[in-house]
Amino acid sequence: MTDFHSSSSNSSLADDYEIEVELASPWSRIAAAIINVLIFHLGIILGTLFFGLIAKMLHSALAGKICLILATLVPILMYFIGQSIMMSTKGQSFGKKLLGIKVIKIDGSNPGFIGTVLFRTVIPYVALLIVGLAPNLLFYQDIEIALIKSKPIALFFYIICLFMLFRTATYRRTLEDYLAKTIVIKI
Repeated sequence: MTDFHSSSSNSSLADDYEIEVELASPWSRIAAAIINVLIFHLGIILGTLFFGLIAKMLHSALAGKICLILATLVPILMYFIGQSIMMSTKGQSFGKKLLGIKVIKIDGSNPGFIGTVLFRTVIPYVALLIVGLAPNLLFYQDIEIALIKSKPIALFFYIICLFMLFRTATYRRTLEDYLAKTIVIKI
């Protein structure tokens, strides 16, 4: 495991090499996450408007249903593909890029697709989904109720990560950072 050496917000990552980095502030990481959520929802709104207009012009119930599906899937896929490419190549989401911060591995290298997309996004999301849904499906046996009841578990996870952002002793690493062996720095 790579050792960290810190003087306030500057950290040195050392093992076989040493690099100096300045950790991203908790507020910039929170703001980047908020920007990502806003961009995602803006895409959903624009997709709904676009495909809603197409459905209205076609005057067909089937076309309306297809457009409703496309209004959801197209923006989600575009957002996920765009974020995946940016995170894999630059270590930056849309929000991180706007705020001048990025994700790096603790050795200073680019985490790539595995580190940024798989370990920091997909695995935690799937784990939260399984942990949240499994017990609720056993008790309620209704997917809609189970989805609603699983939200407190996800909220608890995000609150833990929020508190972790303010811990300089752990280099502001969240659970996802530990899983992917990454840190978030200013550029």
